[in-house]
Amino acid sequence: MEPNGQNGDAEDGPLASETHVRVLDVLDRRPIGREIHALSEPGLHLVRARLNSDSNCEAGDHLDLESGNIGSLSQLRFRDLSGDANASLQDAVKQSILFNPDPHLGFFNRVQNISLKVHGFQLLPGVGSSTARSWVTIRGQNGWVDLAEVSEKLGVDAVDLLAERYVGELAEPAEVPSLLDLLVRVSA
Repeated sequence: MEPNGQNGDAEDGPLASETHVRVLDVLDRRPIGREIHALSEPGLHLVRARLNSDSNCEAGDHLDLESGNIGSLSQLRFRDLSGDANASLQDAVKQSILFNPDPHLGFFNRVQNISLKVHGFQLLPGVGSSTARSWVTIRGQNGWVDLAEVSEKLGVDAVDLLAERYVGELAEPAEVPSLLDLLVRVSA
């Protein structure tokens, strides 16, 4: 078995710390076999893997890589996702955020100005400078206890905002600054 159970990348590769996947789609492959398109955890990478012949899984399943249900992971480009995988990606990202909320809550509690004119909150979809300033005031000195409190106090769905940003970064990996790299993959 390879390092970390199922990881096909080198021991220090981008998938080396991944422990689970959220299945986005299961595809039949010719001449035989099935393949999954999935979102890895905790790093939120798009991946593919062969489904072992005796394994039965479907979109939405959350699999431990040590389970033996799938083969080695390999990275998958956003544009190579199946249509069904693409359609379920945002929900899978939201589930992953809720499964491991700490780094994402940390963004709302610690985000600062990026420059004199741009605040980190402005990296989120639909957030401009006046909204960012009001959120900083609402946050105050103590920050928030959980993502539900962030959503309640700001009047937005905090998980949905982050998921939308992350999916945008998965679609355009060159987008900078990358919240995936700054928040999620730095600790993965």
